[in-house]
Amino acid sequence: MDQFMVLSLLFSSFVASLVIAFLKEEWYTLRTLVNIGAAVYKLFVIGYLLLAVYQDRVFEISYPMVSFADFHLKIDPLGLLFVSLSSFLWLLTTFYAVGYLEGSPNRRRFFTFFNLAVTSTMGIALAGNLFTFFLFYELLTLSTYPLVVHRGTKKALSAGGVYLLYTLLGGSLFLICVVILYVLVGDGNFSVGGNTQLKAWATENTHLAGLLFYGLFFGMAVKAAVFPLHGWLTRAMVAPAPVSALLHAVAVVKAGAFGVVRLVYDLYGVETVQSLSLWQPLAYLAGFTIAFGSLMAVFQKELKKRLAYSTISHISYIILGTLIPGPTATMGALLHLVNHGIMKITLFMCVGNYSEAYGIHRVEETRGVGKRMPLTTLALTLASLGLIGLPFTAGYLTKEYLQKGAQLAGAEWAVYLLYASSLLSALYLLPIVFSAWFGKKEFKEERKTRFETGLLMLLPPLITGLLTILIGISTNTPINPLVWVRLIAKREYGEVP
Repeated sequence: MDQFMVLSLLFSSFVASLVIAFLKEEWYTLRTLVNIGAAVYKLFVIGYLLLAVYQDRVFEISYPMVSFADFHLKIDPLGLLFVSLSSFLWLLTTFYAVGYLEGSPNRRRFFTFFNLAVTSTMGIALAGNLFTFFLFYELLTLSTYPLVVHRGTKKALSAGGVYLLYTLLGGSLFLICVVILYVLVGDGNFSVGGNTQLKAWATENTHLAGLLFYGLFFGMAVKAAVFPLHGWLTRAMVAPAPVSALLHAVAVVKAGAFGVVRLVYDLYGVETVQSLSLWQPLAYLAGFTIAFGSLMAVFQKELKKRLAYSTISHISYIILGTLIPGPTATMGALLHLVNHGIMKITLFMCVGNYSEAYGIHRVEETRGVGKRMPLTTLALTLASLGLIGLPFTAGYLTKEYLQKGAQLAGAEWAVYLLYASSLLSALYLLPIVFSAWFGKKEFKEERKTRFETGLLMLLPPLITGLLTILIGISTNTPINPLVWVRLIAKREYGEVP
């Protein structure tokens, strides 16, 4: 039974992709039912596993695959946090994509690779060792490429080529480091506190262990869009809005950040990372990426490109919190893994709604759209306030823990950086909000839909927008991600604030 639950969690979206691949293009209703059915089933499985793992049950599967490593799946609190986020947002993105792509060509191809991308993300979260993680990490590259180039335009194909170049080069470095690790250490299993065999080897081979750590980090940093490896992300904005939402909130950049979390906590272990002084240079790099992404976002006129630079900045919040030692910073990093996903997917869906309804793509074109699309603009406003980090929002909760964690670790520079980043976030998000609500513009065409946009495109951003506030005000309730994040930090450090 336990094996079935683990495998069904991983492969439900894979089965959905196979079924959809063989459905005719015009079988719209059946394809939608398969998409939504697989997503809903996954949430039921996650509900069961959350209760079981919270009671310290262990779910682990291992199959011999190659001479030096097994295909190893494991469900632990950290992986389950990422799985829960991805599955919930996958369901909402599925509804949104069905509405967004209504009447568009090649929907069968889109949803086939959409489900393969989610399968890859599930595999990354459930991987019990570095070898299995690498397999799904590269499968994610291959399954998201067709989504990036979905429109088939010259610009889309060019962006897809850049995306492949960046991610395959990063994957090549990752592969080299994986092979070296298994040859020298013999074991790449993820364990609470770090891999025992690797930690023992690292104490005797400090320089080589450090080089290997940096190699693995930069192999993952490509997908996490860490400076200077971020160039693919802004170009990938030519993809449809559901793909942008998937890349930023659910799959690719979050997979890169999650990989860094696994590397620091469950492969090397925080004690080894601290004792070898590996964290400081990378923390400064993450800090620079936060500043760079925030500043670049301020000067972007295209909405999706502005949000892309925002993602570059905010993903490095997760990396910075992971690298700064101490349970408080850890909690801030993991909270942002969840909260950023919810807030950023809201923004991309809202921008997608503006584009579909009125052809709005640039900041200056949003003038007065809030009067025509008040619910979409309400969701955009809530998510923007959350990313800025105002009190009673999910983003405030994140930044509070990150700043306290940095202060406790003696990294005062990070505290000031986070304040500056919040200010810059306000500078690039509030002009959109004010323009939408208070700008003046005449809209000649009248919308013929019953709502301001299709209901399938309206409800998902409203749900995630409201969650931005709900998470911020429900800190002491069992439904808040803070409860699960505290459990993970306690497993890692033994005590939490």
